[in-house]
Amino acid sequence: MQFSAPPRRRAVIPAAALAAVAMFALAGCSGSGQSSSTPGPGGIAATTITVLAPDYGNGPASDNYTGKWWDALVKEFNKQYPQITVKMDVVSWSDVDSKIISQVQAGNPPDIAQGSADWAGLKEQVYPASDVLSASTQSNLIDIFAKQGDIDGAAYGIPWVASSRALVYNKDLFAKAGITAAPTTWAEYKTDAEKLKAAGVQDPACIPLGNGDEAQAETLIWLLSNGGGYVDASGDWAVDSPANVETFQFIKSLANDGVLESSPGTTTRSKGSDSCWSQFNAGHVGMTNSHPAQIPALKKAGIDYAFAPVPGKDGASQTTLGVNDWIWAFKTKDDHQAADKAFLDFALSQKNQLSLFDEYSLLPVVKDASAQVAADNPALKPFVDSMPTDTFYPVDKTNWPTFSLQLQQVIGGAVTGDPATTLAQLQKVATKGD
Repeated sequence: MQFSAPPRRRAVIPAAALAAVAMFALAGCSGSGQSSSTPGPGGIAATTITVLAPDYGNGPASDNYTGKWWDALVKEFNKQYPQITVKMDVVSWSDVDSKIISQVQAGNPPDIAQGSADWAGLKEQVYPASDVLSASTQSNLIDIFAKQGDIDGAAYGIPWVASSRALVYNKDLFAKAGITAAPTTWAEYKTDAEKLKAAGVQDPACIPLGNGDEAQAETLIWLLSNGGGYVDASGDWAVDSPANVETFQFIKSLANDGVLESSPGTTTRSKGSDSCWSQFNAGHVGMTNSHPAQIPALKKAGIDYAFAPVPGKDGASQTTLGVNDWIWAFKTKDDHQAADKAFLDFALSQKNQLSLFDEYSLLPVVKDASAQVAADNPALKPFVDSMPTDTFYPVDKTNWPTFSLQLQQVIGGAVTGDPATTLAQLQKVATKGD
């Protein structure tokens, strides 16, 4: 399948869907021009809006099914706006983006959709954020995440929840090895890994570069720790830069010294019993990179853990990987815009963003809720502190989907073989056709 990438996005939309949207737009859709504040309950006519969202839980039969969370939110929303009927459709996370695509292709998109792919590039089909958010809600969005939804200087995509990356370490294993603080530099990381190995820890450190489970994320986390990345400061592909080669030479040295898992080139982050997270939850890994979604499993496993900034070559990494999911309002009918705005303002309120965090450990994208999470959850401070300076995937690059897929398949070779050769190969994939 071919993909088309709108600027600065986490995910991209199939070209076939773009064509369908163009046809739908020509058929006629509503305009914009609402005021910057949300009308009061009496200022919105009775109407019905449809909302499509993914399940962050474990299915309709589970206690953490996201449909239950949305139902509770809608019930509270209707206390303020009883005349707005909200029809929720909560589907499997793996199906939500394809369902949005299908509905758009059929010319019948939901009024509001939430998922991982970003429809913000479809300016003729998606409302600008300023048309469906009050000024106070829009200004409350964390700037770096809100900016990812910009097209030609105007925000279209609306961030929904966020995730950042940090180092997680097993405090009991660190104490066993006589380590009193998390490493902040590569040298300390290596020294601590050696101490953990000497103390009998099975996998002192775990770096998952295996195919199929976000090897592109683990790679970028490490590249950023040396001032590198997939692109340079000008936005040009720089996969095989000297800094990036040096990063993988360091990772390879860890593997050669026997302080990583047995096969970092094939180990995944969370898939299977031998994954980094599974082994960390079992108490067999000293340290690995993580994000807040791992917290429920850590608590269930009874691991005494702590988070810290990702170590960098010469000090704590100045930036780390950030990702976010999205929510948008499609232009369906003229009389739905005010109702969309009321609903989105309510959903993005501090109270509801905190509720979503409490249920799923997904970081809020609004400033007041983010500050509250940091105050109430000191363990999450490394994640919350990093968010304003996070770095995102370069999905504005046309070749990002092809490059990301190829990287997942071959990046393990940078540890088992020559790092410079593997990164040069990926640079060619990245720049092909650019």
